[in-house]
Amino acid sequence: MKLRKRSGHVVYSPLSYMFQVLEMGGSPMQKYDATTSSFIPNRQATPFVLKPVLIISDPDGIVATADYVTHMNSVAWTLTVNDGTGTVTLPATANGATNYTIDPTTHKLTVFTNLYPNGVIHVKFFGKYTDTRRGEVQEFEWEEDLGCEAQTDMNVTLDAGRWRHNVHLLPMKHWGQFGIPVQLRNGKEAIPDARCAYQWQWWNESIRSWSEDFSEQPWLVSGEKSKEIIVDQDFIQKLILRVKATAFGNNATTQYWTTRLRRWYGQFDYDVEFLRGKYIFHDSNTVALNAWVATAKGQLSNPCKYFDIELFFAVGAGNFESVGYGEEAIIQRSDLQTGQPRAGMLCRELSAMRAIALDDGSLLCDDDGRPIFAQFPTKSREVS
Repeated sequence: MKLRKRSGHVVYSPLSYMFQVLEMGGSPMQKYDATTSSFIPNRQATPFVLKPVLIISDPDGIVATADYVTHMNSVAWTLTVNDGTGTVTLPATANGATNYTIDPTTHKLTVFTNLYPNGVIHVKFFGKYTDTRRGEVQEFEWEEDLGCEAQTDMNVTLDAGRWRHNVHLLPMKHWGQFGIPVQLRNGKEAIPDARCAYQWQWWNESIRSWSEDFSEQPWLVSGEKSKEIIVDQDFIQKLILRVKATAFGNNATTQYWTTRLRRWYGQFDYDVEFLRGKYIFHDSNTVALNAWVATAKGQLSNPCKYFDIELFFAVGAGNFESVGYGEEAIIQRSDLQTGQPRAGMLCRELSAMRAIALDDGSLLCDDDGRPIFAQFPTKSREVS
């Protein structure tokens, strides 16, 4: 008799990732004392160190919880300098001096270069980690500005209150139009608005520079020249804002503060179920499918508001055919195939509102000449 064989599948639970960059050897902000021509701290003597950490944990306990930063790949640190006149990439060495080094194993960045007031070094990290068990690739990004302020008798600071440098805008938690407030202070006292100047800027990725041109930025509501900028969540996918604040008309008091806003869905799950027709009888006329999406707080009442949901039904041997978009779909008896009914679902995150561009690069506008905006899936359509 022949040996009958069956194949199984090894199923691995998704890993949990916690990525952060530890800052050592001082703070991102230096001070420069013009009277003694000295830096505090002097990074040539006390380098500023940025150490990436990737903690991975496995809910099944198969993979040991530890720092796996040495297993990351495609790691790249990018440093760009803006001195107020333009932006250039900072080389690792220049004129025989070392600006920074990168450890090839731990990916630790050590910065030795000093920065004069009004200059900014934009530091950006990118890296990937591949879960070879599941064939999944996770990408990690981080960025921050290194600055320098002039040492003066005044103790001028820029206070952003409880607002953070990195903010996740969860679509299911509607922010609407909201403000990001800052305040210049001398010591603990707020400096009157009449004696301050605020200018917000946004990072223009296409030209790799900060921009103060808000004319075509739909996420801006108001306040680009005030201490509180008002933005609209619906139009923000990924945005880096910086405010330049100067007190008393003295450039030596200029302060910078940066925040990064990103549309973020967090952890969610989804599946498709049979409302009816899971079992086909002689009098079964239709099969009804229902899709659901759930977060840690439970199932969403209107998932199509946040996700592009496409439903599929088995057609022939192993092939699936799209039967509609939305939470529900109905298949008629005449469309049913022989064998066990099978359904599928594709769930993709929807982007923030984006202007619709035509083939020639121009924007699609309404009768009043205003651009038309829509949401689009953030990932490509993959059906297998």
